[in-house]
Amino acid sequence: MHIQANYSLLSHNTFQIDVKTQYYIEINRQSDILTLRTDIKLASLPWRIIGGGSNLLFTHDLEGVTIRCTFKKITVVKEDHDNIWISVGAGVKWHDLVTYTVENGWWGLENLALIPGAVGAAPVQNIGAYGAEAQDSITRVHTLNLYDGQHREFRHSDCQFGYRTSIFKEEFINKLLVYRVSFRLRKLHNGKPNLVYTPLKSALEDYKKEDLTPKIIYDTVVKIREERIPNPSKTGNAGSFFKNPIVDAEYFETLFKSHPDMLHHKMLDGNYKIPAAWLIEQAGWKGELHGHAAVSNQHALFLINLGGATGSEIEALAQMIQEDVNHKFGIYLEPEVIIL
Repeated sequence: MHIQANYSLLSHNTFQIDVKTQYYIEINRQSDILTLRTDIKLASLPWRIIGGGSNLLFTHDLEGVTIRCTFKKITVVKEDHDNIWISVGAGVKWHDLVTYTVENGWWGLENLALIPGAVGAAPVQNIGAYGAEAQDSITRVHTLNLYDGQHREFRHSDCQFGYRTSIFKEEFINKLLVYRVSFRLRKLHNGKPNLVYTPLKSALEDYKKEDLTPKIIYDTVVKIREERIPNPSKTGNAGSFFKNPIVDAEYFETLFKSHPDMLHHKMLDGNYKIPAAWLIEQAGWKGELHGHAAVSNQHALFLINLGGATGSEIEALAQMIQEDVNHKFGIYLEPEVIIL
């Protein structure tokens, strides 16, 4: 454990925003928190948690203490004929974990390939893509209390998972540090592909369903993402900036009469999910610039840093999009990205 003062977070956020935090500390064991709390100055400051910074937009320098978990151990906890359970340190890169599971022939995470960020953020955000969510495979989440270092274990049913949210993002934000996450995965003979996402299913139409493997799904998802989504290592972005809005059936019918080409997905509860990217593009924002920030030409749901953008520029662009979409469609786009 090493305490760094006036520390730049440029390398810890995929938007590539250069802000500083008053103190930066990496934690990889439970005792680190107890040690830090004995420092009167540090204990008196606000503490915040970051992961890989792939879902954050920094708009100013941060006061207080910024904590990041760097525990990276992967352990096979148990297995039976059909399934395997693994425990993964929060500091492991998410895509590295997905690659590891696919190389072992385990089903469960292959649809979530190439998502940036760390494992510790997966249950917090309940990350999802291509018809899958992290909660589909998570069995337990192990946390450390930032005030006293105490360990607390959450079963899946305790996590209050929802669309891009959880109890860790709401009730326990910056209170509990995710330390380890446990997953149940299916062995090769016991699994089947998740093809509920139509573009993925279409991309695999030349395969017989029984011939598909986690690796084939993984490779296809990676190919689709590389073609459609700006690479954060080259162009600063934090993935999908807004959540896909959900409207009730009555309002959907009203919108659909005016916009019969509107993309949509009917949900099990009768409500409709409308792609935020479609709304943004229809409102004319795809490719638009604001200072050094822009809406990606590849995918309208991605706001990008063209180089030298400030967090405030990107936030202002997001707000203009929200206002315009709300004016044109009567729908408020809720940010998926956490703005600090």
